[in-house]
Amino acid sequence: MKRRLTITRTLSYLFLSISSFVMIYPVLFMALGAFTTNDRFLESVILPIPNTLNVALFQRALAAGVWDSYVFTFYRCAFYIAVTILVGLLGGYIFSKLRFPGRNRVFLLFLSGMVMPGILMLVPMYLQMAWFPLVGGNDILGRGGHGFIREWPVLFIYGWVPPFAIFLFKQSYDMLPREYEDAAKVDGAGMFTIIFRLYAPLLKPPIVALTIVTFLGVWNDYLWPSMTIAGRPEYYPIAYRVQWVILSDWSPVGTTDYPAVMVRTFLATWPPAAVYFLLQRYFVQGLVASGLKG
Repeated sequence: MKRRLTITRTLSYLFLSISSFVMIYPVLFMALGAFTTNDRFLESVILPIPNTLNVALFQRALAAGVWDSYVFTFYRCAFYIAVTILVGLLGGYIFSKLRFPGRNRVFLLFLSGMVMPGILMLVPMYLQMAWFPLVGGNDILGRGGHGFIREWPVLFIYGWVPPFAIFLFKQSYDMLPREYEDAAKVDGAGMFTIIFRLYAPLLKPPIVALTIVTFLGVWNDYLWPSMTIAGRPEYYPIAYRVQWVILSDWSPVGTTDYPAVMVRTFLATWPPAAVYFLLQRYFVQGLVASGLKG
C-alpha cells in the first residue's frame, strides 16, 4: 500500500512538472528572447540564451507609443476596477440582505449575463455606439455621423454592471452573520455606512479577487478596441498597440527582428503577470470565501 502511494505521488509530481513546463515554456521563451540579439535568437534550438540587455530595443519600443498606451490602459483599468467593486458591493448587498418582490428573478436575470457569450453582443454593441444620438455628428435619430466609434468614450461605456461581481459579492454577503448589520443599525448606521465601513473591510479577499480579474480582462482587451478605435493610435490600449506595432514592423521570415517582437510582447505581458503573482494568495482566498470551487 505504501509503495503504491509512493508511485502514485511520483507520477503525480511528474505529470504536474511536465504540464507546468509546457505552460511556462512560451512565456520563458519570450522573456529570454527579449534579451538576445537577432543572430543569437535565430541560432537558438530549445531556448534563446540571453547575451545582451537590449536596452535600445526597450527604449525604441516605449518610444513607439507603448508608454502612452501603458498610461491609457492603466487609467482604463483603474476606472473599471473602481466601477466593478462599487457596483458589486452595492448589487451584492441588495440581492443578499434586502427583501423585495421579484428579487430572485431579477438576480437570475443578472446571472444570465454570465452564461451568454460576449462575442454574440459585439455587433449590437457596435451598432449602438455608431448610432448613438447627438454624438459624433449624429442627429436625434442616430444618423449622419459615426457616434462614439473612433472616440475614446467607446472604451469606457460598457461593462458598468458586471454580473460576476454582483454574484461574487452576493455569495460573500450570504456568508456574513446578520448580527453585524443589526448591531450597526442600532448605532444609527445607514445602508452606505454598513456597506462601506462594516462589510467592505470584511470582504477584502473577494475585492482583491475581482481587482485581479478585472485588471486582467481590461489589460488584455483586444477585440473591442480593434473594432471601435482603429485609426486613433492615441487611444490604443496596450494589447492592441503591441499587436499593431508588431504587424506594422513584420518582415518576411528570416528578416524579422524577433527580439524586438519579444521585447514588445514582454512589455505587454509583465504587468498582469506581476499583479497576479503578487495578489495570488488573496485571489484564492476570495474565491474560497465566496463559496466558489474550481
